[in-house]
Amino acid sequence: MKNSLKFKEERASHVAELEALVETAKSESRDFTETEESRQAELNTSIYSLDDKIAQAEKTEEIMLRSVAGAASKSQEAEMESHAKQYSLQDAISQFRNGNKLTGREAEMAQEAQKEYREAGITPTGHIQIPMGLTHRATSVYATTTGIQEQSVLAGLVPESQIEQAGANRITGVSGTVRLPKLPSDATATKGENVTMDAGSAMTVTDIAPERIASRIDVSNQMLVASTNTFDAVVASQFRKHSGGLLDAKAFANFVAAGSLVLRPTTAAAVCPQIDYASANALLGAMGDADALSNNAAFFGNHANLATARSQQAVTNGGIPTLQNDGTIAGYKAYGSSQMLAALLTDTAVDTQGEIYDNGTGSTSITNKADLLPFMLVNMDDVYACYWGGADLVVDNLTLAADGITRLIMNYYANCNVGHGASAKYVAVA
Repeated sequence: MKNSLKFKEERASHVAELEALVETAKSESRDFTETEESRQAELNTSIYSLDDKIAQAEKTEEIMLRSVAGAASKSQEAEMESHAKQYSLQDAISQFRNGNKLTGREAEMAQEAQKEYREAGITPTGHIQIPMGLTHRATSVYATTTGIQEQSVLAGLVPESQIEQAGANRITGVSGTVRLPKLPSDATATKGENVTMDAGSAMTVTDIAPERIASRIDVSNQMLVASTNTFDAVVASQFRKHSGGLLDAKAFANFVAAGSLVLRPTTAAAVCPQIDYASANALLGAMGDADALSNNAAFFGNHANLATARSQQAVTNGGIPTLQNDGTIAGYKAYGSSQMLAALLTDTAVDTQGEIYDNGTGSTSITNKADLLPFMLVNMDDVYACYWGGADLVVDNLTLAADGITRLIMNYYANCNVGHGASAKYVAVA
């Protein structure tokens, strides 16, 4: 089959012959002979026909090039998947401990990860880097069952944050500080020429900057030598849970800073009560009034408070608990977290004498001020968990070398915040 180049060469030959006919007749100051006239017609027809063939051949070649590019892309994906299945975190650690240098697949993946970090504007501090492409969880379908297919090791390195389980938007592959868009509160309102903009609760610019989240595990050198896949599974599980909890702590602190405290709809009391139905409804009302309530809103509290809410009756003598058996309050999912700490409510954030109770005759002397915790309602549609690069592992085989211990410190560069302050509300509970 001829390609476009062959057709072009054939066309050039016909054009050269035609030009020769024209030049001969011109030099002899005469018209074409009958034979020359016939040949000219044949050449013209052939040249036009070749023009069409060249155009079609070039289209075909362009399509083939796209197909080849797509095949190359799929090949790269397959190669990355193969790396993910065969990558050994234990081998990488052993390589560094024994020679301070990675080799083979582990070295190649470290180079990929370092490229990601450079593009994200991050300088990793660890000895072993793992690209984001190897630390993701992919949804797969087996027969009629859809579920999560976890890669053998590296999928477990993805932080297991409660924020993401609750529905936060996950953003990866970002560079530098992530700036969320702003929107004036009356952007959709119809205004006359003489009507000023309503300040209201405009969506101001929110920046999410990378924060280093570090988790540490101390592993005996004996385990490093003796274990195989078990080591990877155990280490991945610990890093996943701990780093996820640290990301939750960042998120809750940001929610308190960006959001607003809602006054409790209760009267005088010397002790701030636990989570109750009235407080939950106060949060729903406050977020609804701010046009920030959505079906994906979620409550967050600590485990002890949620346990109390599970036994409290939302309806007196009705036997209906504040926290339902399906884990919801007023139809919205409620999550318990050990990262919901009293330290989140600083003195500047909570004025216990003026803000905890909305009734002016309420208590001005709270006896359990130091124990106050935030109970939150957050619109998860407006929450963004950002990741800069993959996993960055520090291998410290010197600090506890005398005890036969190697310290592993896993760094992630991540952060989480709410885009609009109205999307995060909280009350103070005991």
